[in-house]
This record gives sequence, C-alpha cells and structure tokens, in this order.
Amino acid sequence: MHIKNRHSLLFSLGILMATIALLAIASMAASLFIADTVQGQATAINESGALRMRSYRIASSLIYDSSDEQHYQTTLSLINEFEEHLQSPKLISILPRNKNHPLRVAYNKIDQKWKEKIQPIFDIYLDGIAESHSDVINMNISEGAVINLRNQYFLVVSDFVADIDNLVKLLEQDSESKIKRLRLYQFVALAMTLTLIITALILVYKRVHIPLNQLLLAAENVSKSDFTFRTAYTSKDELGQLGEAFNAMADDLSEIYTDLENRVQQKTLDLEQSNRSMELLYKTVKCLNEADSPHLTFSTILKDIEQLIGAGKGMICLSDQTKENAAMLASTIMSDDLSQLICKQHSCQKCLGDDTSQLLSVDISSNEKLKYITIPVSDQNKQYGVLIIQSTETKPLQNWQKILLENIAGQIGIAIKLSQQAAETRRLSLMEERGAIARELHDSLAQSLTYMKIQVSRLQALSKKPNSEADTQTVITELKVGLNSAYKELRELLTTFRLKIDGEDFNQALLKTVAEFNGRTNTIINCENKITYCDFTPNEEIHILQLIREALSNIVQHANASLAIVSLQYDNDGYIEILIEDDGIGLTTRTTQTHHYGMSIMHERAKTLNGKYEIYNKSEGGVKITLNFQPANNTMPVNLNREMSR
Repeated sequence: MHIKNRHSLLFSLGILMATIALLAIASMAASLFIADTVQGQATAINESGALRMRSYRIASSLIYDSSDEQHYQTTLSLINEFEEHLQSPKLISILPRNKNHPLRVAYNKIDQKWKEKIQPIFDIYLDGIAESHSDVINMNISEGAVINLRNQYFLVVSDFVADIDNLVKLLEQDSESKIKRLRLYQFVALAMTLTLIITALILVYKRVHIPLNQLLLAAENVSKSDFTFRTAYTSKDELGQLGEAFNAMADDLSEIYTDLENRVQQKTLDLEQSNRSMELLYKTVKCLNEADSPHLTFSTILKDIEQLIGAGKGMICLSDQTKENAAMLASTIMSDDLSQLICKQHSCQKCLGDDTSQLLSVDISSNEKLKYITIPVSDQNKQYGVLIIQSTETKPLQNWQKILLENIAGQIGIAIKLSQQAAETRRLSLMEERGAIARELHDSLAQSLTYMKIQVSRLQALSKKPNSEADTQTVITELKVGLNSAYKELRELLTTFRLKIDGEDFNQALLKTVAEFNGRTNTIINCENKITYCDFTPNEEIHILQLIREALSNIVQHANASLAIVSLQYDNDGYIEILIEDDGIGLTTRTTQTHHYGMSIMHERAKTLNGKYEIYNKSEGGVKITLNFQPANNTMPVNLNREMSR
C-alpha cells in the first residue's frame, strides 16, 4: 500500500533536514555577503582618520611662518598626501552608489569643501610662497597675503575636520550596522535551526520512538502468546501503517490461537474419550477372557461402564432364541422395584427389539419419566440379549458413548458365542475321546476277548470228548496266553488314556512313555523328537503312543537289545516319519507267532492313520519299524517341511 508523501515520516523528516540545511546555507551566505561588504571598512575608516590627521598636519605646517623652500615642499607634500587619501580607491570603493546615501553625501561634502574652499586657498598660498622667492620687492605684500590665506585656512579647517569626523562616524556606524545585521541573521538562523532540530526530535520521539516502543512491546507480548495488546499509534505514516498491520495481524493470530486452543481442547477431550473407551474395552475383553463364564463378568462390566465413561446405571438381560422371554443376569440399578417397573411397562420382546438400538421411556410417576437406551447383545446375525443403560435429560448419552456401548455389547455377544463354541468343542472332544476309547477297546481288547471266547467254546467242545486231555491242555494254555495278552493290552490302554486325561500334550506323554520303559529294563532307549510343533488330533496321538508302546514292549521283552531309538521327524515329502529300531536279536519265527496279534494291531493302527507301516530285520542286526503318515491338521507346505527336517 502506497503512503501519500505528505503523510510519510521520511518525507517529514526530509523536509526538516532540508530546511535545516537551507538555513545553514543561508546563514553562511549572509555571513559571506556581509563579510564581503564589511571588507575595506576598516581601511576606509583609517583613510578617513588619515584625512583628519593630515588636515591638522597641514595646519601645523602653516603655523610656522617660513617662506623657505623646505616649507614650500613640506606643505605641498602634505597637500598632495591629503588629496591622495581623499581620492583613495579604498575609501571611494566602499561608498554607496546612491547619491543620497549619508556616506556619499558626507564624502561629497568633504570633497566639495576641499575643492572649492581649501584647495584654492592652498593654490594661492603656494603660488604666493613661490613668488616671494623670486621677487624680493613685493615680499611684504606677499607675506601679508600669505598670512591672510593662512588665517582663512585656520577658519575653515575646523569645520572641514568636523565633516571628516562625521564621515568617520558614518563609516563606523555603517560597519556596526552591518555587523549587527550579521549578528541578527546568525541569531535568527540559529534560533530557527534549534527550533527545527527540536521539532525534528519531537517528531522522531512522537512518530518513531513511541511507535517503535509500542511495536517492540507488542512483539514481546506476542512472543509470550499474549495477543490482546494493540498499538495506539495508527497514523497514516509508515510506522502507523505498520501498527495497523500489526493490530490486524494480532487480531488474526488471536482468532487462530483461540481456534487452535479450542481444537486442542477438543482433541484433548477426544483423546480422553478414546482413552476411556480403550480402557473400558480392554477391561471388558480382559474380564470376558479371564472368566470361566461371560455371565460372571456382567456386573463388573456395568460398573466399569458407569465409572469410566460416565454413563448411567443399567442391566444386562439374555434371552433364548425365540426372543419371547429374557432373564436379567446383572443390574446396577439400586432399586429392585425400578427394575421390575421397567420389565412391567415394557415386555421382553419390546426391549429385545429387532436387533437395533432403541430408546425406551419408563413412567416413574405422573411428573417423572426415565429414559433408557437398549443395545442388542449380538454376534453377526444372532442376538443373545440386550444391554440397557439409563439416559437422563441432564446427562444424555453422546454418540461416542452409544458407539462404545454397541462395541461392548458386541464383545459380550462374541464372548457368549465363544463360550458356546468352547462348550461345543469340549463336547466334541469328549465324544471324540470316547470314540477313540471305544475303537481302542474294539481293536485290541475286544479282539482278545473274542479270541478267548472262541477258545472257551473249543474247551467246552473238548470237555465233551473222551481222551482229549492233551488238546484240552493246549486250549487252556492258549487261553492263558490270550488272557495275559488281553490283560497287558488293557494296562497299556489304561496307561495311554491316563497320559492324555492328565492334561499333558503329546510331547510330554511321549517322554513319559520312554522314561517308563527305560525304568523297566537295562536297554537304553533314546528319543529324538523333531516335530514338537505338530498339531495331532486326540485320535492320532492315541494311535501313535499305542504303536510306540507296543514296539517298545516287544523290544524290552524279546529283543535282548542294549540300545533302542525312537525318532519322529519329517521325511522328504513332508510326511511324519516315525522310526523305532534296536540292536537286538531281530525277528524270529517264535516271536512272530507269539506276538502276531500285537503286530497285526500295530498294522491296523497304521491303516487307521492312513499311513505306511513296515517292520523288518536290519542287516547289521536288530529290528526297524517305520510309519509314514500325514496328520489331519497338518497345513504346512511340503518345501517348508523339508527345510525344518534339515
């Protein structure tokens, strides 16, 4: 924005400085001019004084009555000197050209008297002296005339000298007047210069010092985040425009700062709300996860809702799938009558609604009503109940509180669903475990009992035949062997089932099995398990443990081995590979016939696992049993399985 020149501070200061400079120049010019006019005044005064002195010297020369040549020459010399001084250029040059000027008039008067009255007297006087020297006869006459002329000069000289004194006085007065004028000029210039300097200082103080101090004070306040200060100097000059601009900037900054403070406060409130929301959600999820049943946490959740987000009191009701009836499982409402009043005025179907939040009104009295918001407790498309929270007119629920309550209700629904799924999983696990026990009893103990039943039937048939003692004894022996085998299988089954029922995982059960067989014999049994991260099903765990126990039992009883190794790892195709080997005597016809049921059961277990089972003698001695299968829960890629096996 352009500032007009007449309002510009620089323009005003420039005018003052220029005026002061002009005054200084004018004062110096006046001084030079007057000094130039005064120049020669002293000489002129001296010349005028010399005229007076020479007038007296001429008179003094005339006093001596002498007619000799020396007197003549002296008088002539004095007269010539007087004329030279009277016509001196130094005296004439200072005289004004104006004929009416007192100096010019006084000088002209002296010059006129000299030429008209005095000089003729001297001419006659000198001529008479000259004639007296040449003519002695007329000397007396000439002397009388000379005396007469001398008397005439004495009569005129006093007035002539007075005129010369008047000229000298006028010259002195003229010099003094010029000096007075110079002094006056200097005084006026000095006074005006001081006035202008004071004016400039006042201008600088009022239009520079004060505005700058206010701007500095304003800048200091702004640096302290105080935008209330305003500069009072708002003139049309540069600093005034700067003050107006600063005030406008301060107004804008004040608005921006106020807006930022409001936004910061709002963000702070939002963060506090978010923190309270996160804390409430964390506590809710923690309570739901740590509790044995979600129903045990409902009272704590309602109290946390009231304390952390400032919501009203409430209750939680769960219903069946028909949504016709609901049971109040938790409530923080102090009065049981009020809870009953809510249920009395609104049916369960009304509170449960259509899986959406709704606002209900409860009449406490003719003049008092309470409002409640109902939030469905649901998971996906299934509703389990409703969360009811009080909402008053003085403290209505805000949107973020409603959203948070909906999330909490959703977490409760998820917890209920997970609880139901966990219960269903436990039921399925129990059924699977029971099925596994039934299969184990059928595959092992039931077959042995069937074999013994057949042997009992043979024994009954032989008892009716005569001379069958040998055959009967053979059947009884086989029956004892089968009974012992069945008893052993029962003990093995009980041991395996106890390992799983005690809550141990597969790896612990495997280690405990190896440790158990190490305690039975002097054979050293090492276990190398490289699949500790595999997730077997309960049925697979039982079959693997039973197969390993059957193999170790054969090694302990018949192999006469000093070392046995049980190894579990991944093969090159990503399958589980179980190796059981020893350095014993190997398989013989007798051991094969004696334990053909155990080996057949091991083969059946491998078929149940959909695996490949092999048992054979090693060339260096001993037996090697291999089992390769893919677990039902194995989702690992083949290449990753190979890397892990390495």
